[in-house]
Order: sequence, then C-alpha cells, then structure tokens
Amino acid sequence: MRENDSALDRHRGNALLSALPGPSLAALEPHLTLTTLERGRIVQESGEPVREALFPQRGTISLLGLTRDGRAAEAAIVGPDGFVGFWAVLGSESTSLTRALVQMPGAASRISVDALNAAAEADPALRDILLRFTKVLLKQALQTIACNALHPIAARCARWLLVAHDRQGRDRDQIDITQASLALMTGVSRQTLSTATRAFQDRRLFRIERGRVVVLDRAGLEAVACECYGTLLLAREAILPASARGAS
Repeated sequence: MRENDSALDRHRGNALLSALPGPSLAALEPHLTLTTLERGRIVQESGEPVREALFPQRGTISLLGLTRDGRAAEAAIVGPDGFVGFWAVLGSESTSLTRALVQMPGAASRISVDALNAAAEADPALRDILLRFTKVLLKQALQTIACNALHPIAARCARWLLVAHDRQGRDRDQIDITQASLALMTGVSRQTLSTATRAFQDRRLFRIERGRVVVLDRAGLEAVACECYGTLLLAREAILPASARGAS
C-alpha cells in the first residue's frame, strides 16, 4: 500500500469522507487531523463561532437545543454517517445555533472550517455531499420535534436506541450511553425513562449495564419503535448516494 493510501485510510471510517472521489479526499487529507471524542465534551457551543468541522469515525455527537434555565433537548444525532459544523458551510454566518455534545465516545477527523469551505468551493463533489447531509440532518431535527410531541416514550426510546445502534455499528451489540444521558436524549425524566426501559428489559429487548445498553433483540426494538425510525431511513436513502449512507 502506498503511503498516501494509508494516510487516506485513516479518514475513511466516516461515511461522507469515504464516499468522496479519491482526488477529493486526497485534496482534503493534508488539512485533516484525528482527534479523540471524550464523552461529555462540548465540541461546539450555541452562540459561539464555528471554527472547525468534525467527521466522526466512531462515537456520536448530539446537537442540543437549550433553554435559559440550562435545560437541553436533543434535536439530532451525528455519528460516522455525517459531520458537525454544517453551520459554517451554509453561508457567511458561522455561529452555531446548537450545543454539540459528545454522547458516545470515539474519534473524529477534524478540519478547520476555512479549509473545508475553500475545498468545497473548489470541489463540487465535496460541496454536494456536505449539503446533502445537511438536508438529512434538517429532516432528522424536524422529525424529532414531531416524534417527541406525538409518540409515547417507549416508542421514542426504541427509536433513539436504533438510531444510536446504527451509528455505533450494528456489528456491536453495545451502545455506550448512560441512563441519565438517554433520559436527556429522549426528553423525559430519568424516573419516566426507567419505567419504559424496565418493560423493555423484561421482554429481553436490551439489558442496561453501567454506562451502556446491550442490545439483545434488535428486531424486537424495531417492532416497538415509532414510524419515525423508518421515515428517517427513507429520507437518507432519497437524499444521500448509497456510498454515503453508512451503517444505516
């Protein structure tokens, strides 16, 4: 394997980067570095300038809407299927409108937004895939609003776990998430979540361990989840090329 091929392979764990034509990824590679994603790390804060974009290789980042009293609710989740920092590629205004919080630990390819924007201006293939994923993310955020308002907690919990399982990798039964974080992501109290997850554990759909959820019956989770999970899969298929859809 040539040295340049080896360097590029470091970044192909991300579906968007992997889907780029070889010359497009090669042009980006000198500007990409690898960074660790520690659970609980805020990688972008609402109201602050976006200075870098992150393309997760492993792990997930939650995009959170905030209230004045400090409460937060998840609007979307990004894993190896996408990137964080899309505010900067939508126009000259590069202020983040959400908090981006590492939910499941992992690693990401990092690039400054200046370098990414310059590359996207010069490369239609790169710009196209970034904007396509931004559409997918917008659809996810809008569907989450409807889901949280209209569907019961059990169905929402199953939907979230399926989405997280897709981004963690379906070959892994373990989802690195705490009960407190899962309650935050589904917009309910920990007590309310415990009631729902107890029923799931009784049915052996998953098992909760310290700091993680172990999926025991994915088909069972799909049967319990609301329609939003399937709706989002169909949206991804309609918007993204097959090479950029990741595990889901």
